[in-house]
Amino acid sequence: MKTDENKILMNKKTSNNPRLGAVGGPTKRKAELDLKKSTGTKRAAFGDLTNAKQSGSNTSNLKTQVKKGLNIFVEKGKSSLRSQKTTGSKTKANENIKVKEEVIEEVAATSSSSEEALLCELDASTGDGDSTLPLSEPEPQTFEVREPERSLPPDGVPDFDGETWGDPQQHSEYAMETFQYYKQRETEFSVPDYMSKQSEITNVMRAILVDWLVEVQESFELNHETLYTAVKMVDIYLSRKNVRKEDLQLVGAVACLIACKIDERTPPLVDDFLYVCDDAYSRDQLMKMERKMLAVIGFDLGFSLSYRYVRRYGRVCRVTMPTLTLARYILELSLMEYQLNIGTSEALLAAAALALAMKMKGISGWAGTMQYYSGFSLAQLDTTVQALLIMLQQPPKDNLKTVRSKYSHRVFHEVATIPVPRVVDMATDK
Repeated sequence: MKTDENKILMNKKTSNNPRLGAVGGPTKRKAELDLKKSTGTKRAAFGDLTNAKQSGSNTSNLKTQVKKGLNIFVEKGKSSLRSQKTTGSKTKANENIKVKEEVIEEVAATSSSSEEALLCELDASTGDGDSTLPLSEPEPQTFEVREPERSLPPDGVPDFDGETWGDPQQHSEYAMETFQYYKQRETEFSVPDYMSKQSEITNVMRAILVDWLVEVQESFELNHETLYTAVKMVDIYLSRKNVRKEDLQLVGAVACLIACKIDERTPPLVDDFLYVCDDAYSRDQLMKMERKMLAVIGFDLGFSLSYRYVRRYGRVCRVTMPTLTLARYILELSLMEYQLNIGTSEALLAAAALALAMKMKGISGWAGTMQYYSGFSLAQLDTTVQALLIMLQQPPKDNLKTVRSKYSHRVFHEVATIPVPRVVDMATDK
C-alpha cells in the first residue's frame, strides 16, 4: 500500500512542477485557454500589427503596437551609437530616432494602415541612421550639337549644294559625304581580271549578255540603276565562280532579278524572267541560282554605280539634258567593254564619260567644277577618255546593236547619231 501511495504522491508533485511540464498539468490548461481566447490572427512582421479592425481597439492601442514594432529598430540604432566615436554623430542619430517615433505616431493617428506607414518611414532612411529628404527631380540638360562648317568651293566653281540647300530632291546637306562614301566603297567591289580563269566564257559572250540585259531593261521599263547593278553582280559572280556557257544567261537573269528587288518599286515576277529566257531554265533552277549568287556575293549589294556619279557630275556642271544623255550613252556602251569594267573606278569612268560628252558638244569652262566635285583632274581623266573615244569609233557589231538603237530614239535626243571626233585633246577644257 505504501508503494502505491508513493506513486500517487510522485504523480501529483510532477504535475504541479512547472519545470517538468507534464502532460495534463495546469500549464497545458493555461495554454489551451490562451489559444481559445485568440481570434486566429497571424503575428505580423513588426510585433502584433494588423490592418484588420479588432473589437475594442482604439487609437492609443494602435500607437502602442506601432511603438512596440519600432523597438527593434530603436535598439539597433542605440547599439550602433555606442560604437561611434564622435558625440556629434550620437546626437544626430538620437534626433533621427525621435523624429521617426513622432512621424509614426502622427501617421498611426491618421492612417488606417500603420504597418505601411512604418515600412515607408524605415525605407526612407540611409544605412547609417540618417534620414534622407525626398529627392528633387534633376533639371533637364540640353546638349547642343554643332554641325561642322561646310567647305566652300574655290573661286570660279559654282556652289551647287549651297544654292539648292534645303531642297530634299537634291540631298544637298549630305551630297558631298554621300559620294565620298561611295568612293571609299569602290575598293570593296573592285572586280579583278577573271576572264583568264573562265574555261568556257569569253569577252564576246559577256558583251552579248550585257546587250541582252539592256534589252530586258527596255522591255520591263526598268530603272537604269537596275541595269548597272545587274552588270556589276554578273562581274563579281564570274570573278569568284567558274560558270559554264549554258548557265551564263541564267546568271544574267538572276542578277537582274535581284537588282529589280533592290531598285524597282514593282519588280517583275519570276515567271517573267523565265519567259524572257525562252523557258530555257526551270523555276527551281532560277531560285537555286538566286540563293547561290547572294551567298557568293556576300549579301552586300551596296555597289558604287557609275550611273549615279554621272548624274551628280551633270548637275553640278549644269549641263543640258542632251549633253547628259550623251554621257549616259557613252557610259552604257562601256558596260559591254570588259577592260573598262575591270579594276576601274566607277567615279573615274563617269567623270571621263561626261568629259568626253562635253568635248563632243564643244562645251568649255567645266574643268574646275569637275575637278572639285569629282576629285579628278584633266590629266587623270585623259587615259580613260581616250579609251572611251576608241570604243565610240569602232563600227557597230551585228549582235551588239541594242544600246545604239536605244539611244538613236528621239526620247534620248538621238545622241547615238552624233558624229564622233577623231581626236580629243584633254590638255584644256576648251
